[in-house]
Amino acid sequence: MKATVEKIENRRATLTVEVEPETVARALDHAYRHLVQRVQIPGFRKGRAPRFLVERHLGKAALYEEALDHLLPEAYSQAVAETGIEPIDRPQLNIETFSEEQGLRFTAEVEVKPEVDLGDYRSLRVEVPVATVTEEDVQQELERWRELRATLEPAGEDAVAEKGMVAVLDLEGTLDGQPIPNGQAEDYTVELGAGRLLDGVEEQILGMRPGEEKDVPVTFPADHPEESLRGKTATFHIRLKELKRKVLPPLDDEFAQDVAGLSSLQELRAQVEKELTRIAQEQARADLRRQVVQKVVEGARLEVPETLVRRQVEDRINSLENRLRRQGDSLESYLQATNQTREQLAESLRPQAVEDVRTDLVLDAVAKAEGIEATDAEIQAELRSLAAAMGQPYQRVRQQFARSGLVLDVAENIRRRKTIDWLVEQATGQAAGAAATGGEAAEGQPVEAAATEAAVTGAPAGPGRQGQEGPVAEGARTPDTPEAAGASTGTTE
Repeated sequence: MKATVEKIENRRATLTVEVEPETVARALDHAYRHLVQRVQIPGFRKGRAPRFLVERHLGKAALYEEALDHLLPEAYSQAVAETGIEPIDRPQLNIETFSEEQGLRFTAEVEVKPEVDLGDYRSLRVEVPVATVTEEDVQQELERWRELRATLEPAGEDAVAEKGMVAVLDLEGTLDGQPIPNGQAEDYTVELGAGRLLDGVEEQILGMRPGEEKDVPVTFPADHPEESLRGKTATFHIRLKELKRKVLPPLDDEFAQDVAGLSSLQELRAQVEKELTRIAQEQARADLRRQVVQKVVEGARLEVPETLVRRQVEDRINSLENRLRRQGDSLESYLQATNQTREQLAESLRPQAVEDVRTDLVLDAVAKAEGIEATDAEIQAELRSLAAAMGQPYQRVRQQFARSGLVLDVAENIRRRKTIDWLVEQATGQAAGAAATGGEAAEGQPVEAAATEAAVTGAPAGPGRQGQEGPVAEGARTPDTPEAAGASTGTTE
């Protein structure tokens, strides 16, 4: 086979590929052996009819079409590998000749990766962040643990609403004398001072006593999920039914035994400090990787292809749609809840998609310049980890990934991670993991009390904030945010 490439304008290249007649003859024979199994010709057992009868029965075009379906992708892939171009979209193919006597000649016009001017990325230097945990951090974490185990006790009929108390309310909202859709609630529970209610509402509740009622004006913010309420002032009739006080358990040896099975509070403090240190180190490592990648990307010059941006946006939307479906929801209901169209969602995702594509292209250019690749052993190790996480046999997962082409994505992610490791080592003079010990940290992961407790005790994370969403709650919680959808490659984590 012979392949030549000609670069033309707007990052498009044209491949001219010539395949020898002998290869075409083998492809036609392969096509015949495949088609003969699918037809029944009188006088012959299935799969035994000679080729000329198969051609007469199905038509010669069917044989050539079958051969081309097998030969064309293989020849194109080989031509791409031989010429070294990097396509980013499907090719526009044009068959010039295809016969057993002349062979196959075709052209493929395809958009390719842009040229990347990396700048002087090798001279980049970054200070290694230091991860520290103070006694105050440990104490704050323990206090959050106490909050998770707080109990509620009636404050009494003579109690006065104040911050820190939990209020049980009946709410009824009206706008211009008409009930607000979803603006009514009974036994709505909220912690006063937690910032769960719209501006001005909590202040009106403070000082009330159980059994008292009040009409409260509420002005909805300009970005409220319900478009018809934006900027409008409604009236909510509030009845305070009950006040409760939170009772925190004492921070003592018994608390340590209860939450972690440890014999003393001192041991619990040590365990919490150890876990907080691990999380801080992981976050420091993730921050360092993001900082290095950001500086390398800032120093590079390139044109981001619109083709890759559109694909990135669609991948994110598809990922969000799949996640919503697993939760028993749909993209349509999500769009309705967030008051936007699919096009508006796509436009909101575009800025981050542009940055993700830019980052991936720069990392790929660095990998190419430095000869960084994923080894077979690394790919196998990654697939074994995936198989274990999926609870499936390794051989089955490997075959599935190989058939679907996903093994190329695995190799790409490994290569990008190795590239970031190399850049961190160059920028700091240390190995990539020296700045912080431990595994990969989730990007922007907060140090949550429940998560830390689960890590120390081995128990599931505890419940979240008390109270449920209601008509005067600050904003609407959606099942997933677009920013979480379809994350690019996670390469900066």
